[in-house]
Formats: sequence, structure tokens, C-alpha cells
Amino acid sequence: MAATNGDSATTNFINHSTLPCIVDNAPFTPSHTYSVYRTDQPSTSSRDVTHKVHSIIASDVEHVVASSQAALPGWRQTPAARRREILLKACSLLLERVPEYAANTMEETVLSRGMAGFELAVLASGHLQSAAESVTHALKSEILPPGDDGAMKIVKREPYGVVLGIAPWNAPFILGLRSILYPIAAGNTAILKTSEFAPRVHLSVAQILIDAGLPKGVLNVVHVDPAHAPEVTEALIAHPRVRKVNFTGSTRVGRIIASTAAKHLKPVVLELGGKAPLIVLEDADLDLAANGILFGGYLNSNQICMAVNNILVHKSVASKLESTLQSLFNAHRETFTAKLSQGMEDKHALRSLFTAASADRLKVLYEDAVSKGAQVVVGEAGFDGALVQPIVLSPVKPDMKIYTEETFGPVLSLITFDSIDQAVEIANTPEYGLAASVYTKNHTLGLHVADRIDAGQVHINAQPVHDDPVMPHGGWKSSGYGRFNGVEGVREFTQTKGITVQEGHAMPFSYV
Repeated sequence: MAATNGDSATTNFINHSTLPCIVDNAPFTPSHTYSVYRTDQPSTSSRDVTHKVHSIIASDVEHVVASSQAALPGWRQTPAARRREILLKACSLLLERVPEYAANTMEETVLSRGMAGFELAVLASGHLQSAAESVTHALKSEILPPGDDGAMKIVKREPYGVVLGIAPWNAPFILGLRSILYPIAAGNTAILKTSEFAPRVHLSVAQILIDAGLPKGVLNVVHVDPAHAPEVTEALIAHPRVRKVNFTGSTRVGRIIASTAAKHLKPVVLELGGKAPLIVLEDADLDLAANGILFGGYLNSNQICMAVNNILVHKSVASKLESTLQSLFNAHRETFTAKLSQGMEDKHALRSLFTAASADRLKVLYEDAVSKGAQVVVGEAGFDGALVQPIVLSPVKPDMKIYTEETFGPVLSLITFDSIDQAVEIANTPEYGLAASVYTKNHTLGLHVADRIDAGQVHINAQPVHDDPVMPHGGWKSSGYGRFNGVEGVREFTQTKGITVQEGHAMPFSYV
């Protein structure tokens, strides 16, 4: 996989027997006796080791950041056309490697073959193209009208400097890529802190960009032993040369990241948990809505922060929607059968949740709902270790924990409403505000409802797992703040600088 960039031939990082960190486009293997930790395959009871990983400790942070800082002057001066060329070359390389990278994703995580391929061939490639296309427009300077003093007023967008990206395991390639793609496109250098559950996938993000010609130091990658994660993360955020942080993951950890960054006056982009409502109005196409519910609710076994959680349906069509869901589910029962393990040949069936602990938490929500009157109306309940069978519960009421808590697993809640006002109130009750959907044949009404929902994205007649790379993406409320994607995603990682140009005149001292 050798290729050339501006400095030297690149290395194949992802096939090392012990996965290295990357600094200056070369393997970096800290020589600490405790620098190697194990990554286990989470969906099997045997917990087989998939690979070993070199990890940094706090004392290594200075070396990593120094590399990123050294690369900054050259990269921020690199013309937008050259940045665009590298990103588009990376996209081409990625499309060539989809089978290889999909296999790595399936080995490290619980993604199905279909989801792994979709993540790479559609989502990741789309983000690379969008970032490449957005650079020039996002970074253009503005000239404001002159004021009374006749000064020319220029507003420029400039990079922050070194940006730290922290990515999760549940959609590892696209979320790892996104965490560093938009910062790099904006002229920052970046450090990617990998997930301990998907280090090989996150290394492959760097692999395609370095192979495409990214200069040394522009993207460095570090693995961190979970036992040392708090102090290493603190050291990375605290370093004076790290000027912005982004994190995608749970709201609980997001609060920790935000608190740490606030101590050091560092801005943060957070994409956190969700409780996506899908609202079905009286006039909705119920076949279309049912398709959106099952796709958006069971994709990746619901382990997506935008996945459908609460199905809100007008009481006049609730019974018909329920029967439509049952019929569609039964017609695709093999697709909606969760399996503990799969090979690459199995394209469709759902895999287990990431850990048995995830399933245990979901089972508590399920049992609480059933104890308070909810019943399984679609599918058949099943909890076996990390394996959870997809179901829909009804009726779900406000006194049930599942009404407001994120599930992150394939147990959906059906809730009826009498009016649009009530539907909006129910949709806005949970603390989260990442994504939502509204199904109606009346687009004007759909837009009216969308305007009243507290969420970063609302999709009319489409399910909420929707990440168009040209649309700003991010949350409201406890789902976070800041935006990825497209022009706004590039601008998120810039700061403005105002410059005035004038002939100059002496100021009267009477103002002093």
C-alpha cells in the first residue's frame, strides 16, 4: 500500500501485529512496559483478543502535540485547491478499499456487513467530497461596507491551530473521519484519539489521508489504554497548543469533556445522545412511516444516536400503524432477527449489542415498561447476553423510564397523541434534541411541526438516521452543541479575524 506524499513513501499502519500510534506520518510506539493493551471482540462470549495496541501516556502528549504544531504553519498556508486535491484522492482510495476496511469494521465492532459497507462507500465518501467542495466557500473573506472613517473592513476566517478529535466505536470510520476531516479542511492540524474498541478502523482513517498526500504532522493518531484515559485526555485538552476539541459519544462523557475543556478555556464541539421521536400525523402514508420506523429503529441495532426511539402516532391511526408495522416486520423477519455472530457473507441480519452491559441496561428499561402496562406489539422479546431481539412496546406512558431515557438498542416505544400540540410536547419532553421525523402528506403542516421541535435536524417523510454531508449536523439541549458537515462544519473550526485598512488620521486627545 505504498504511496508517496510531499515527504516520503507511506507506511501500512493497519496491518502491524501491534497497532502503532502515528506521529509525523510514521509509526510511533511508546516504549512503556504498560503501553500495550488488549482490544476484545465484544459480541462473543469468549472475548477473543483481536489485536494489541501501543498506547501513549500523559508524558507522551508533548511529543505528539509538538509534531502537530510544527506542521501547522505549512498546512494553514497550503492552498485550498491542494487541500481539496488530497481529500478527493483520499475518497478515491477509500472506495478502492471498502471490502478490506469493512472486514476490519466487522471484526472490531458489531456492525453488520451492510452497515459497514454503507458507512464507508456512502457516508465517508460523501463527507470527503463535501469537505473538499466546501473549503473555498467556507473560508472566503468578507469585505464590509466602510463606516464614517472610510476604513476598509475585512473579516477573515482562520484556523484555531491544533484540534483534538475524540471518536466513538458505533460508526467508527465515519465518526473518526468526521472528527478530523473538517478541522483539517479548515487549515488546522489534528490529533485523533481513537476508541479503544476500534483502533484499527481509526488508523485506516489516517491511512487513506496520508496515502493521499497529507503532509507529516497534519494528522497524528494516538491510542490510549482505558486505564490511563482520564489523565491522558486531560493532558491533551490542557496542552496550550491544543486550541479546540470535538467529541462524539455519550452525554455523560460529553459533560466530562466539556467541563475539562472549560477549565482551560477551550471551545468544544459535542455530538451526544439522542431520543429521536418519529411523529406520524393523521394523514401520513402509513406504509412509508412503517418503513422509516423499522429502518431508522433497527439500523445497527439502534446503536446510533439519531435512531428512532419514540414512535408518536395520532390515536385515530394508531391501530392501523401497529398492524402495518406487524405486517412489514413479519415480511422481513429474517432481516430483523438478531444474531450473536456473523460472517461477511451475511448481509442483513442484525448483530448483537456491543456489550452485555448495554443489553442489561436496556432490559431494565423493558422490564420497567412491561411492569407498568406496556406490551410487545411487534416482534418477540428476547434478551440473551448481548443479544437483544428487536421489538415495539405499546402503550408507553410518561411514568415509564423508557419514555425519556435513550435506549441505544432495538426496543422502540409507541405513544399516542390527540393533537399536534400534544405531539410536540411529547417530542420535546426528553432532555435530548439531536434528530426527529414527521410523517405527513401536508408539507406545509410538516414544516409547521418541524419548526416547533427542539432538535438539530427534523426530517419530513424520512427517518431520522440522516447525515447528509452538506447539511449542518449537531444537537440541541443535552445532545450537544456545535456543528459538523459541509460549509458550516468547516467554519466551525475557524475563528474570525477583523482587519481594518485606512489612510490614517490623528485622534483628538479630547477623548482621553
